[in-house]
Amino acid sequence: MYLLIKPLGSVVFKWGGYNSILLGGAINSGYFEPLPMPSTIYGLLKYAYIITKLGNEAPKFKGPLLYAKSKEKQAVCVHAYPLGLECNIEGEEKNIKVKEEDFERRIGIAIDRKTKMTKEGYIYMEKMLDLYKLSKRILNEGGTKNGKSREEEPEKYGILIEIDDENAKRLNGLVVPFGGESRPSKLSVEEIDFRKIGKKLLASPAIIDRGDDNHVERKGKHIGEENNL
Repeated sequence: MYLLIKPLGSVVFKWGGYNSILLGGAINSGYFEPLPMPSTIYGLLKYAYIITKLGNEAPKFKGPLLYAKSKEKQAVCVHAYPLGLECNIEGEEKNIKVKEEDFERRIGIAIDRKTKMTKEGYIYMEKMLDLYKLSKRILNEGGTKNGKSREEEPEKYGILIEIDDENAKRLNGLVVPFGGESRPSKLSVEEIDFRKIGKKLLASPAIIDRGDDNHVERKGKHIGEENNL
């Protein structure tokens, strides 16, 4: 079963670094990526399972992947650190670099918990990823399909995970906090046919059988040729 996490606005996937909320210090030195860490997915699932009374622990899952689909195309991407994605767009492989224009920069302030007023002299900045804009750019990176060259608009997009638990169907339509600053995101259960994509991208290490060396490639080379299997 596939679960799609669609942010309802820009989202923050921070992989490290630190923020200084003092004007006299560095405003932001964080590392922001196009996909969340697995621990972020785990936290989301645990929260969702608790509030829907499905359990107190998150189910096992595979992913995350970036998924985008228009009327004509479908794309699945794995993370290529730093700030990169290895995408399969209708069987065509593309290396996508996340650009500065894919992010929004937002200014934040500090709040005094006692007075509920802003603290004087405190400020910070976050880089928030516009996942819709990035998904649209990915879908339009691929070649034309059926001789058409019109601009592709994402009909579905978000962070895709696979869950081995039928109870997860009850999460369909649920809105949950996700990523940095707990931005709202909507969950949906999806049926996705990966056979239409063509070549597959491995999202994690795998053991390759000798008989597969003519069918598995890494960066354009057959695995058997590269490792002398």
